[in-house]
Amino acid sequence: MVENPRVQKAAGAARLVFGLVIIVAGLLFTLDNFGIVSASFLLRLWPVALVAVGLTKALQRRGFWNGFWGWVLALAGVLLLLDNLYVLRFPVWKLMPLLLVAVGIRLVQKAGGRTFPDRTIESRTAATLDETAIFGGWDRSVTTNEFLGGEINALFGGFELDLTNCRIPDDQATVTVFIAFGGGDIRVPREWAVDVRAFAIFGGTDDKSAHPPLDGDVPPKRLVVDGFVLFGGLDIKN
Repeated sequence: MVENPRVQKAAGAARLVFGLVIIVAGLLFTLDNFGIVSASFLLRLWPVALVAVGLTKALQRRGFWNGFWGWVLALAGVLLLLDNLYVLRFPVWKLMPLLLVAVGIRLVQKAGGRTFPDRTIESRTAATLDETAIFGGWDRSVTTNEFLGGEINALFGGFELDLTNCRIPDDQATVTVFIAFGGGDIRVPREWAVDVRAFAIFGGTDDKSAHPPLDGDVPPKRLVVDGFVLFGGLDIKN
C-alpha cells in the first residue's frame, strides 16, 4: 500500500510541532521543580497549545482559505495568551463577537455553500467531504462508490457521519478532522480497516469499529482518520 505523500508531510509537521511543545513543557516543569519558574506562570501558558494546533492545521492546507479555521484558532490562542500574561488592557471576552465576523467572512467566501448546516438528517452522494459545524451540528448519510475522503471541522459543535454505504475506489481514503470543544461520530462499513492518527489534547478518540484481518488474499480498504481533537471527542464505529 502506498502512503499519500501529502498525508505523510502533514503528519510529520504535526508531530514536529507537538514534539517541540512537549520538550518546552518538560523543560519548564523541570525549572518549576527547582523553584526557578513559578507553576502559576506555567498554567498561564496553556493557550500556546491552541496556537500550536492552529498553526499546524493552517500550514497543512494549501492556501489561506483552506487553512482558515487554523488561523482563527491560532489567533484565539495568541489573544488568550496575551490576556493571561496581562498584556491586554481589556477583558479578552469582549473580542468574542469577532468569531461571528470570522463565520461571516467564511460564509461570504463560500458564497452560499453548505458550510454551517442545521442539525438535520440528510442523505446525499459525495465523493469528497468538506463539512463544518460551528455552534450547532449536523447528521449526514453519504452514499457513493468513489469515496475519496475529505475534511470535517467542528468548533463548539458536533456531527454524525454515516459512511456505511460508501466504497473506497483505491487502497485508502483520508478524512482530516478538526474538533475543538465539540464531538463527532463516524460510522464505517465493517469491512473497512480504520487507522486513527488524530492527535487528542484534553480530549480523546475511540475506535470501536471492527478490524478485519490485514493478511487475507484481498487486503481491506483503509480509512485514515487524521487531524486534531482539542477539548472534545471522536467516536468511530460500525
